[in-house]
Amino acid sequence: METLKTRLGQYAAAWLGLFLLALIVTLAGTMFLGMGLPRVADSILMVSLTVASVLLVSGLAVSLRGRDSIGTKAVLVVLAVVLTLPLLWAPVLGVVVAANFAHASIEYSGVYAWFRITVSNILYPLVSAIVSGAAIAWVWDMFQVFATIVGAIASAIQVWAFLRRIVTPTAAQAEVL
Repeated sequence: METLKTRLGQYAAAWLGLFLLALIVTLAGTMFLGMGLPRVADSILMVSLTVASVLLVSGLAVSLRGRDSIGTKAVLVVLAVVLTLPLLWAPVLGVVVAANFAHASIEYSGVYAWFRITVSNILYPLVSAIVSGAAIAWVWDMFQVFATIVGAIASAIQVWAFLRRIVTPTAAQAEVL
């Protein structure tokens, strides 16, 4: 449990650090150095998205090599998957907020556009599968398969026990023979 608290604290620090770094660097580059926002955004987003990915993967690797239980490690893997997108969003949000302060358009940033397109390509099929009911139907089908296998095994065990009782003589029957 302590590892989960530690990793979530590290995640929060990484999120805040990436957000503030992107915000400050973008504001400094556009407002004080007079650089174009797309150029600053492309540079800072490329670096910060790479750093976020490395931090996430290395934190997960350290956690998986630890002495924690398999349950804790499984929770850490699930958290890493679920929290990947929010962590990657932190620097993007920093650049978007800086663009708002600088009254500049972020849409001309190639990395920003790539990020939005990639996230859309990942999320759209997931959302459409859930909304259309395909995911729910798949889960129900898998439940039915699982229940069928468990039921078949349980039935086979019961039939086997019944047949053993019929075929195997009891102690009283053995004395008669």
